[in-house]
Amino acid sequence: MTKPYIPYLWQKMEQLHRQKPVSGHTPGHKNGIFLPEPLQSAWGSTFASYDFTELDGLDNLHFSTGCIAQSQQQAAEIFGAGQCFYLVNGTTAGLQASIMAACSNQSVFVPRHVHRSVYHSLLLAHAQPIYLPLELDEATSLPLGISADTLKQYMEDYPDCKHLILVNPTYQGITADNVRCVQLAKQHGLTVIVDEAHGSHLHFHDDLPQSLLDAGADLVVQSWHKTLPVLTQGSALLVSQDYSGPSPGPFLSLLQTTSPSYLIMASLEAGSIYMGQESQMHIADSLQAIFSLHSRIADTCQTLRVLWNPAWKQDPFKLYVLSDRLSGAEMDEYLRVHHAIYSEMHDNNGILFILPVHTTEAWAETIYQALMALDRYAQKKISEAADKPAASFYCRKIPDQCYPLQEAFYKEKEQIPWRNAAGRTAGQFILRYPPGIPLLVPGEVITREIVQLWIASGGTKEELVTVLTK
Repeated sequence: MTKPYIPYLWQKMEQLHRQKPVSGHTPGHKNGIFLPEPLQSAWGSTFASYDFTELDGLDNLHFSTGCIAQSQQQAAEIFGAGQCFYLVNGTTAGLQASIMAACSNQSVFVPRHVHRSVYHSLLLAHAQPIYLPLELDEATSLPLGISADTLKQYMEDYPDCKHLILVNPTYQGITADNVRCVQLAKQHGLTVIVDEAHGSHLHFHDDLPQSLLDAGADLVVQSWHKTLPVLTQGSALLVSQDYSGPSPGPFLSLLQTTSPSYLIMASLEAGSIYMGQESQMHIADSLQAIFSLHSRIADTCQTLRVLWNPAWKQDPFKLYVLSDRLSGAEMDEYLRVHHAIYSEMHDNNGILFILPVHTTEAWAETIYQALMALDRYAQKKISEAADKPAASFYCRKIPDQCYPLQEAFYKEKEQIPWRNAAGRTAGQFILRYPPGIPLLVPGEVITREIVQLWIASGGTKEELVTVLTK
């Protein structure tokens, strides 16, 4: 029988709400009384009447000893961690705090498909990145992550580097060799920090790829709002029971707002309890619906297919659909305009959906019928697949570096058109969003290949790019 978890924070919020308190404090809408009319019409005042601040009995996120502390410790238990820190500014603050705590003024292994927030964290921590080259899929150029063999070679080449950052899973749900990388790193005494933004649900079912916290990683940051029933910006930093390095707590206090949203924290608590009590059953049902959807697309669609490779150890809750007739942008536009279906992202080859942890047959049917209509539309189009540029915004080799990241970030800069950029040194993070993964970081050389990739991804030669001043 599932353990009856306790909504510690929500109970205190409900207790205060029942008193119908008169607000002589922040926020300025005064428990929803002074919401602007459009919001008042849409929400009423009930939602905002729970938008509390640090009142008596409601604890304080930065110095938690009461209901927030109890709530976070319960969440840690649910997710198999030693500690859990609620994040109300999204995952970025958790990555920054983890890297500042563990890697300050030290070298760290960094795969080239990390989110830009990791680079920002390196800047704040004055850490020195040692970049690890990616394994890329030949057909789509999608990043598969780093191989354990590559990591082993780099650990031999850089024996003084004692920290590793991993991404689990990739934006497209690929986990590949990540578990082996964690095991190898821990055997050699490395601290492992994981951006598990898209993997909050992985701990809760054996048929899913493994969460790297369960594999032995030390500091794992998850965007609960991406895949769990949690409000936007709600994330969590999970600390392994075996982690013995500096606590990220003081750094979180430095980085997070001093006015944390109680609505977000309450949703984090409710989301964690849902995962502890109901998710395993819902995930099992969802997997049946998802793989049935895969089969139906394969059996009935003539121009569409699901990107699925068992060797990649993919997360089934990422549905990446490819077309041999349409670009991802065309697919995205058709589904938005004709079916009001909004994807997570698209690229030149395909379109990506994040499926609900509770994917019902009805929800899957809605997606299937829209994809069938898209397939019929695509059949009328002349195939242009041979003329398409590369699908992904990644380089196979580590770019040449003129200046270290830290030094380049503060150097004098200027803006020039992309047509003149080849041979210059990047003064900005060059990326597309989503997924927000830099192709180039400040201090690295802009090659002709980089210029071509920028234009192939939708840019123009006349756009301005920031470079270091000569």
